[in-house]
Order: sequence, then structure tokens, then C-alpha cells
Amino acid sequence: MRERPTLRSVALKANVSIATVSKVVNGIAAGVSEATRKEVEAAIEELGYRPNRVGRSLRSQRHQAVGLAIVDPSPRFLADPFTTNLVAGLCNQLNTNGFGLLLYGVMPGKLSESSLIRQSEVDAICLNPSGTRDEREAAMELVSGLGQPLVVFQDRPVQNLQDVCFVRQDDAGGAELLANEVMKRPRRRAVMVIADIPWPAVENRVAGFRKVFEARGVQLDLVTCDETDSQAISSGIAGYLDDHGVPDVIVGQNDQIAIACIDILTARGLEVPRDVAVTGYNAFPFTGLSRPALATVRSRAYDVGVTAASAILERLENGRFRQREYVLPLELVPGNSAP
Repeated sequence: MRERPTLRSVALKANVSIATVSKVVNGIAAGVSEATRKEVEAAIEELGYRPNRVGRSLRSQRHQAVGLAIVDPSPRFLADPFTTNLVAGLCNQLNTNGFGLLLYGVMPGKLSESSLIRQSEVDAICLNPSGTRDEREAAMELVSGLGQPLVVFQDRPVQNLQDVCFVRQDDAGGAELLANEVMKRPRRRAVMVIADIPWPAVENRVAGFRKVFEARGVQLDLVTCDETDSQAISSGIAGYLDDHGVPDVIVGQNDQIAIACIDILTARGLEVPRDVAVTGYNAFPFTGLSRPALATVRSRAYDVGVTAASAILERLENGRFRQREYVLPLELVPGNSAP
């Protein structure tokens, strides 16, 4: 049987030291020229060398894994496009640097009972919280108390927590961009259709729209519904229309809700945007299926995941987070649904 290649055999093949091979394997650039790195990588490829993950873990006291807890009452939490893109960015960046991702879907109020908290062995933890601000802070404090580096997604910093980094996109700023686009024409009343689960990103979007609308004297009503259920979305907006009449603007918390609203309006003989302006949020690829083209804001969900992974890797390497908070700016995607 052919012997499994080792660091030593790779070093002999590339005519370098074992220490140099170790640096290349672990992604350390210091003291390794580009030419040497390529020679070592060629030797690794030719010999079929694979790092011993268990041995590396024992030597470095690392598990080469990061845990992610998503607090969401829906068992289909990964069906949400924002969550899917965030997880993809986080996972890909970690994988590229030799780390795995352990994903946990957690029901609200059950975080303390999750295996991530009770027994999982990871080098750092990411948390995507939902619920009221008090509930989210309690979740952050619980995870922070484990003594591991923590990254919190889409929420504002909590000052008394240590060794924590907050990564989010600028949802309030994105909402303001969209609201100003809508206000290129006179409006008097708007309704925003949002999830019945308090998400920090949605709170920021509501705040952004409200800031612009109130400054222009526009009334903003809120309709809550189960965003994962198309029938619930339809019933929510239909009920509002029946009770309050047709508003000047309908704002979807996300593009899925906005497209559902367009369908309801069309079924009632209303034309978008002639009778009602409609906006979405996130601009994921399926948004292009909307007719008319949806006015929205382009999400940075994937970049949020990449940024978080990079922050974690740097923290594990240097012992501290470089920044307390990362806020990624958003861009407007104009559309015919809200000229």
C-alpha cells in the first residue's frame, strides 16, 4: 500500500523546509516567496498530500470550525434568499481558509438548549438573532458568555460585550434611498408589509422609510404577516385594501412580498405604478421576473457573510477584532414599479 504523503515528503519533493510547507498549507505568506509557494503547491498536488485535520487541531488547539446560529421560528429558514446568500458568503470564505461551518437553526427562546451552546466545539460563533431588541441582546449575552469570539449579524452593537464584532448592511440607508426615489412624485399615504417576526434589519428599513416619509408629511402604515406564506401575504395586503382603501405606495419588506403585492393589485384591476407605486428590497436575481420591473435596493447579504468570515479569521490569527462594527453601504436599483 502506498504510504500517505506527509509534510516531510512534500518538503523533500519541493526542496524546501518542513516549516515552509507548513506555512503554505496554513495560508501563511510571511517568509514565503511566490515562486516557492507555487513549487510547494505543485508538490502537494503531485503527491496528493492532504493535511491531517485532527493533528492540526491538537497542535493549534483549534477545531477549524465556526458555528452559526440562526434564530428563526421557521423550519425552512434556509429558504429565505437573504439567509441563503449570507450563509454562502460565510461558508465559502471560511472553506477557502481551511475552516468548516456548523449551521444551527434555532427556535426563538431555545438558544440555551441548542447543541451549539451545550456541546459544540468551534473556534468562533456567529449569531443571526431575531425577536425584540431585549431578546436579541439576551441572546448575544448568552453566546458571548461562552468566552469565544462572536460575530453578530444585522444588529447594532451592545457596548458591554467583549470580543464581539457586529456586521450588517446599511438597511436604514438603503430604505432612505428607496423612499427618496418614491418621493419624486407627491404621495400622501404609504403602507409597508413586513414579517410578523421582529428582525433587526427590518426595524432599520422601517426606520429609514419613516424618516423620509414623515419629513414629507406622508403617513406610513404597517401590515404584518407570515412572510414565508404567500397566502398570508396576500391576505394581509387584501385586508388592508378592504379596510383602508388604496394607498399611494406599497412597500415590501423584501422583493417576494412586493411581487405578491403587485399580483394582488393586478387582480383587483389596479395598475402599477399608475394607481399604486410598489417597492421591494434586496434585488436578488428572481426580482427580474417582476412585471413591471421592481424598484428595489441591492442587498449585500453575500458580502456580509464574507466580511464576517474575514473578521473571524483575522481575530483567530491576531487575538483581536480589527473593528467593532462593519456596515456595508447599499445601492438603489430603480424600476418601473415606482417612478
